[in-house]
Amino acid sequence: YYARRANGGVGLIITEVCCPDPLGRVIPGEIEITNMSFMPGLSRIPHAVHSGGAKICLQLAHGGCFASEAVTGHQPLSPSGVGTMQLPDDIPREMTIEEIKDSIEKFGRAAERARLCGFDAVELHGAHGYLPLQFLSGYTNRRTDEYGGSLRNRARFALECIRAIKKYAGRDFPLIYRLSAEEDVPNGLTVEEACTFAKWAEEEGVDAIHVSAGTWDSRLETYFKVMEGKESPEGKNLSKGVATSMWVPPNYTPRGSLAHLAAAVKKVVNVPVIAVCGITPEMGNEILKKKEADFIAIGRQIIADPDYAAKIAIGEPETIRRCLRCNECLGEVMRSCGISCAVNPEAGKEYESFTRVTPPTNKKKVAVIGAGPAGMQATLTAAERGHEVTLFEKNDRLGGALYYVSIPDFKLDYRDYTNYMINAVQKCGATIKTGTEVTVDTIKNGDFDVVIVATGASTFRPNIKGADDPAVLDPLDVLDGKIPEGKDIIVCGAGLVGCEVAMFLAEEGKNVIMLDLLPDVAPDMPIYTKWVL
Repeated sequence: YYARRANGGVGLIITEVCCPDPLGRVIPGEIEITNMSFMPGLSRIPHAVHSGGAKICLQLAHGGCFASEAVTGHQPLSPSGVGTMQLPDDIPREMTIEEIKDSIEKFGRAAERARLCGFDAVELHGAHGYLPLQFLSGYTNRRTDEYGGSLRNRARFALECIRAIKKYAGRDFPLIYRLSAEEDVPNGLTVEEACTFAKWAEEEGVDAIHVSAGTWDSRLETYFKVMEGKESPEGKNLSKGVATSMWVPPNYTPRGSLAHLAAAVKKVVNVPVIAVCGITPEMGNEILKKKEADFIAIGRQIIADPDYAAKIAIGEPETIRRCLRCNECLGEVMRSCGISCAVNPEAGKEYESFTRVTPPTNKKKVAVIGAGPAGMQATLTAAERGHEVTLFEKNDRLGGALYYVSIPDFKLDYRDYTNYMINAVQKCGATIKTGTEVTVDTIKNGDFDVVIVATGASTFRPNIKGADDPAVLDPLDVLDGKIPEGKDIIVCGAGLVGCEVAMFLAEEGKNVIMLDLLPDVAPDMPIYTKWVL
C-alpha cells in the first residue's frame, strides 16, 4: 500500500496511527511501536517507501478515552475521567501524575525507535480527540493540578511529549504536530487557543504543524438530541460549522473547508504549515500561491488514486480518479475490515496488483453489458490487461445510475467521478456502443469469448395497493427532473437513496416527510457521514 503511493509521486507519506503504548490502541490490528520487537516489521515500511523515491513519517497516536477496553483489555485512561459519546459503556479513569509521565516517556521512546527503523520523521497526533488534545481541550480536561485549568497547563502534556521526542530521537529529527485548530464542542479548543498553542509548540522544537479540526464528539451532541426528539431542528442550521467539526467531511460539505484554519496558524508561526481536507489541485495551487500554507496533505484522494501527485506533476489533473468523499474507507477501517475504496478496487489489495500488467497469453474478445460504474470499471480493467473489449449501453449516454446520482448540487464529487470514468473509458481503446440493447444474437454475431453482465440494480417498488399510481414516482426519475406536483411529498424509505431524494426535493421547495419501518435513517452509512446527511 505505501510503496504503491510512493511510486505515485508523493513527496512525503504520513502513516496511519501507530500506538506508542498498548493502553492507547483504538482499533484491533493497529500497528504498534511499543517495544523493540515491532521494529523489524516496521522497518519494512521505510525501505519500501524509499525505494519509490518518497519520504516516510510515522504518526504516533494514543487514544486515551477512545482506547476501548474491548481492544486493550484495560479500562481507558483520560485526563479527567471524561469519556466519549461514541463509547458510552467505556468509562475512563483519570490518569495519575505517574501515568502521565510514563505516557510522555513512551512517546519519546517510540520516536527513538522510529528513527532507528529508518523513518524520516514522526508526527505527534494531537488532533481528532487523541490524548494530547484530550489534555489541551477544556471539553475533556477538568483537572485542577499542573496539567489542567489554564491553557498553558492544559498544553503541558503535549509540550512535554514534544520535549521527550526531541530528547530521545534527536533535535535534528523532524517532528510534525497534528493540531485540531477548532473542536466545535462545549468548552472545546478555539482557533485563538490553537494559534497560541502552535507558537508554544514551535518554541519547543516542532518542525511543522499539520492543521486539521474536530474531535470524535464534534456535533454529535446536537445530532443525538435531534434524533432523540429532545431538540427540534426547526430554525437551526445543523450543517453550520459541520465543515470545521469533523476531519473527514463527506460530499455534503464544501471542499477545502479547513484551509482557513491552516491560514490562521500560518500567520503566527514560522515553521511550515500543512493544510488538509478535500483540497482539489486548483485549491491547492491557490492556497500555496497565497502563502496560506506550505504543504498540501492529501488523504482520501490518495486512496482513490495513488498516482494523484504524478498526474498533477505532468499537467493531467483531468485523469485523476476522483474521491467521492463517501467515507467508505474510514467506515471499513473503523469496522476493522482494512482499507478499501468505493472507486479504487485495488485499494487494500496492492499486494495482488502491484506489479505492472503484462499482455495476456490468449487475447480475448470481451463484451461488457451495461455502462454504469461496474461496467465501466470492468471495461477499463479488461482493456488494461490487453483484451479486445466492446462496451454496450442501452441508453444513449454512459454512466448508468451514476448519471442520476450526480445530478443534485450536493453530489458534485460524484459528478467529477462520473466524468473521469467516462473520459477514461473513451480513451482506453474499447469499442463503445450506446443506444444498443444486447440480445443473444448480438453476442453470437460478435463472436465474444467472454460476456460480463453489469446491468446494475433496479429500484424497489413495494407490492402494496396504490404503488402503481401515477403519483408514485421512481427516485431516479425524480432526480432526472420529474419533480412531483404539489407541495407535500412523502418519501418511502429512509435509506441513503431516500435521504438524498428527500434533500433534493427539499431544495426544490417541497415539504418532505420520510417514512421507514426502521427506527433510524441511513443505517448502513458510517456515522461520520450519516450525521452530516
